[in-house]
Amino acid sequence: MPQSVFLPPPPAFARALARRTSVRSADTDCLRLVDGAGDGLPDLFVDDLAGRWLAQTRGANLPVWLPAAAAAHGARSLYWKRLDQTEKQPPVHVAGEPVLEPFGVRENGLTYLIDFAAGYSQGLFLDQRLNRKRVRELARPGGSVMNLFAYTCGFSVAAAAGGARTVSVDLSKPSLEWGRRNFEANGLDPAGHEFVAGEAADQLKRFGKKDRRFDVVVLDPPTFSRDKKGNVFRVERDFGTHAGAALRLLSPGGSLLCTTNQRTMTRPAFEALIRSGAGEPAAWRCRFDPMPPDFTGEPYLKVCWVSRR
Repeated sequence: MPQSVFLPPPPAFARALARRTSVRSADTDCLRLVDGAGDGLPDLFVDDLAGRWLAQTRGANLPVWLPAAAAAHGARSLYWKRLDQTEKQPPVHVAGEPVLEPFGVRENGLTYLIDFAAGYSQGLFLDQRLNRKRVRELARPGGSVMNLFAYTCGFSVAAAAGGARTVSVDLSKPSLEWGRRNFEANGLDPAGHEFVAGEAADQLKRFGKKDRRFDVVVLDPPTFSRDKKGNVFRVERDFGTHAGAALRLLSPGGSLLCTTNQRTMTRPAFEALIRSGAGEPAAWRCRFDPMPPDFTGEPYLKVCWVSRR
């Protein structure tokens, strides 16, 4: 990768990469290399996506030493995205080979498609790696898993790889089409699974009326969204209602995965919100799991597994 100014990376960068040696494997080539202040590099977040590095900053500039450091560590490409919720722009090419087409990454032996040209989000949230693995472990041949706010259906692919039939629900038809391609990338026939373009609340009601039951339900909404009718979903207001409806769809012994990246919400507040929607709050066990070990900074992602006592 060419560079006009050589500046060695700070020692914290080498330490950050060394911490990730246990995460990378033959089955996993997508991970977070640098996680901001957790690695002593405030405002720098770097993801390795099968050799294509995606750097993210809240500030307007990329560290001048990063292109050379990326090249020195074998990165094929370096892209940069500014973390700005008001102007969500796709990543821009900085150095190395341009990435012109979607490409696959490996996570726990499964393939997921990444697209730098798709917009602000590239197709896979790396902070959910352990949860996708757990969903695959809970899935069983002949079982069923529903994935709400499915985006590109990462949880659904994991469940299908475990043998379950899946239902993926999302407002975005293009995201669900992306999900179908993720199924195909793993040799899974999407025709054997359901992809439903619609509002999660509506589908929870519909499946409830049909008396459908699921071994696992995944509830991983954005903190804020608006449907085509203009209805607004806010985690702090609406999550409990969705969780309660999802709990009523669980098979005996089933599990509900609840996650949110709402940074202002504490674990106790999130648990209280989940229980607020349950008809029998005391009847449910809530277990919080940690984020993956490569996410060393702020533990913003709350992960709560809910099952009947």
